[in-house]
Amino acid sequence: MDDPAHLEKFSHDCSRDLQVNAADAEHKCSQEIDFFLVLDLEGKVEILEFPVLIIDAKTLAVIDFFHRFVKPTKMSEQAINKYIEGKYGKFGVDRVWHDTALPFKEVLQQFEAWLTQHHLWGKDLGGCLTRAAFVTW
Repeated sequence: MDDPAHLEKFSHDCSRDLQVNAADAEHKCSQEIDFFLVLDLEGKVEILEFPVLIIDAKTLAVIDFFHRFVKPTKMSEQAINKYIEGKYGKFGVDRVWHDTALPFKEVLQQFEAWLTQHHLWGKDLGGCLTRAAFVTW
């Protein structure tokens, strides 16, 4: 987005903070990709929905699905209610969102546990994906 007001508030220059050290790379494990983790985050201001599919890279079959609603921390209750009603009310799941939304930190912990159940998260490797790569749409 090239809007000056947007660029003044948000920096999109990722390269300035990215420092690559060849010596560090030698200690990283190579990853064979057996699965794609299809991530489709939903939300305008904050993440409100965290769905991920595991897809077998060879057969393209869906292996499993992780889905959590995320409770925002910065949005007002009024803004949340308006957004949720508009997004999920038409499908009749707005009440489900309100009843099941979790703080983002809890969602990430549950997501890591789910990845671990599928043998895709290497906690012993410092917390890295094994045999999988994220893709988004």
